[in-house]
Amino acid sequence: MMNRSLKIAVLTLICLLIAPQIWAQDEDFGTQTGIDITKKILPGLNFTLGEEFRTRDNLKTADRWSTDLGLSYKVIPYLTLGGGYDFIRYNHATKGWETRNRYYFFATGQYKFSNFKLSLRERFQSTNRVGVKETDTRANPKLYLRHRLQLEYDIPDSKFSPFVSTELYETLNDPTGNSLNKLRYTAGCDYDINKRNSLELFYRYTNFKDDDDYSGRHVIGLGYSFKF
Repeated sequence: MMNRSLKIAVLTLICLLIAPQIWAQDEDFGTQTGIDITKKILPGLNFTLGEEFRTRDNLKTADRWSTDLGLSYKVIPYLTLGGGYDFIRYNHATKGWETRNRYYFFATGQYKFSNFKLSLRERFQSTNRVGVKETDTRANPKLYLRHRLQLEYDIPDSKFSPFVSTELYETLNDPTGNSLNKLRYTAGCDYDINKRNSLELFYRYTNFKDDDDYSGRHVIGLGYSFKF
């Protein structure tokens, strides 16, 4: 069983690595790398510090880096509540580097059946662009409600857990009219090195309409998590 699950995981990772090459000539390809450190404060209550770096323009341009501070609390086995703050430095296509301050709150419900875990996360976020004024067509801060549905499979007798998710972004204060204007698909795999350390590799496609970010981006992401 272990050999079979390992082959499945390796095949999944190979597909994730070669997938962006199919579109790279026509649409932007970038990367996302990050590290998360999580500390258990009380039973069910965790504090997380995260660092993230992204590239775009087929790896030629630094897109953004950010620092995230978050708290999460498992109210019951099926429900987790949380919130946090993101300090973001974003490399705007025409205006250069700018600072963004983002805060967010979320609720995640999950249901386990067999070796599957289905989860739904609802997240509210507010992002303020420092030094940018509001206009008749641009809000600042920009408010979003994000809806993410994710399905994860825990391979028996294995440390690999492949997953797929879909996330929709809904504007809440767009002066030109609110809508679901961003859609993000993700497929990836988690690997538990041990009880404290884990890795995540994923492929993501984002197709969205936004005056501050690029659209139609293919991303390969790699993340490392440490819990203590």
